[in-house]
Amino acid sequence: MTPAHRELLQAFLRQNNIDGIDSCLHDFELYMNELVRWNKVVNLTAIKNEKDIVIKHFIDSLTPMKFIGGGDFILDIGSGAGFPGLPIKIVKSTVRVVMIDSRLKKVNFINNIIGILNIKGAVALHQRAEAKDFQDIMGNSFDVVISRASLPLPELAELSMPYMKDNGKLIAMKAKIVEGIDEMKGLKQTDELRTTLPGGSFRKILVFGKA
Repeated sequence: MTPAHRELLQAFLRQNNIDGIDSCLHDFELYMNELVRWNKVVNLTAIKNEKDIVIKHFIDSLTPMKFIGGGDFILDIGSGAGFPGLPIKIVKSTVRVVMIDSRLKKVNFINNIIGILNIKGAVALHQRAEAKDFQDIMGNSFDVVISRASLPLPELAELSMPYMKDNGKLIAMKAKIVEGIDEMKGLKQTDELRTTLPGGSFRKILVFGKA
């Protein structure tokens, strides 16, 4: 990671009062190195340059941190190469995170990073959220269900609800235009954050609880 990109990430962590910044930066640097290395062989993400990885993957993944408690059990649906679940775990080590994705190569990558960083309390599973057997095992288990995947909100709500505790929340990470909020059956919006990433990209964080 270049000094400029490291400073960009460091400034964001400081602004958000993240503890153990040096340790976090070390982990993010290893994460980036592995992502770039794997991406040369396995197509994990269309975002390939360092600056965009820092902003559009690492910083973006951390934008919902104010809605996540230190003891939360989190399900990340459609985690891809580990976003947002793994960056959240890096900066808030006391949470537990399960990341699911339907693409085995991405699950293998996440678990490789978890091993390299020696992270406890995180796992990636080759799994679909709509799988009935997984719902039977993990239903009503999670304090937070989160997703950065480009799913329509009503579909995300349907996938998330079986996994949420009665007092749990769904955090949907979206761009500027969001449709389908009025079609979120069984969920009601409880909070919202609008923010702009370094470079100007708009991000809307929507929080829902069970109705």
